Amino acid sequence: MWSLVIPVKRLSAAKTRLAPLPSWRRADLALAFVHDCVTAALAAPEVAQILVVTADDAAARGLAALGARIIAEPEAPDALDRLNAAIVHGAERSAAERPELRVGALTGDLPSLRTEELSEVLRAAAEIEGRSFVPDAAGSGTTLLLGPAHGPLEPRFGLDSRAGHARSGAAELAAGRTLRQDVDTLADLESALRLGVGVHTAHKIGLGLMQGTVRSFDPATRGGTVLLDDGTELPYDAAAFDAGGLRLARIGQRVALRADAAGRITALTLATLPLPD
Repeated sequence: MWSLVIPVKRLSAAKTRLAPLPSWRRADLALAFVHDCVTAALAAPEVAQILVVTADDAAARGLAALGARIIAEPEAPDALDRLNAAIVHGAERSAAERPELRVGALTGDLPSLRTEELSEVLRAAAEIEGRSFVPDAAGSGTTLLLGPAHGPLEPRFGLDSRAGHARSGAAELAAGRTLRQDVDTLADLESALRLGVGVHTAHKIGLGLMQGTVRSFDPATRGGTVLLDDGTELPYDAAAFDAGGLRLARIGQRVALRADAAGRITALTLATLPLPD
């Protein structure tokens, strides 16, 4: 079983490379990204706990409500030291409190993360005695660093962290695209949207649009549930079903849907059809 540390910087300073978006918009998106990432990670059966290391009160409140443990970020002299210091602090806290768990560090800017892709990598890493990591989609960074069976995590996040982790002896692991697609730029965000993002990011981009598969449907009530691509299961009622113009839903059927800020489905239809305005 794994304990994953996710560092979250102050939202006011987050995602500066998403310019020309205004700072408040970047902060909203950064928080949505980490909400979707934590939601997907907590659903993995291999994950026993998530420790979020942050100095941002808004991020702490929202992520604690999802089930993450919050740890205050330690002081550090600069941004790079702060990132790795936060990860080390969380890893040391995890090792002291839950020594039976192996520790890893996951970046929080993975709005497309699929639970099954994370689970596959965690199972593979559990078979390795030493450290391992997953590179990002761009090929120079790292989205996931996993610690050894015995010993420190030794994070090398920052510029060209893929090479840094490889030089430090960590084994590179193959992973699905959603575990590698972090979001630093608008081009990254477009790539994540093509993969499909979680409910929080979908809402914050102003569309509230997602895709998933029908998990259940009751013809009598015209309600049921949809399994989103990030592993989240959401209910829908007759009003949402009727809004999309469907007459019947089949289990496993691919659908497009719109949800509000609370995660309530307001309309769904076939994935090949447009949703009503």
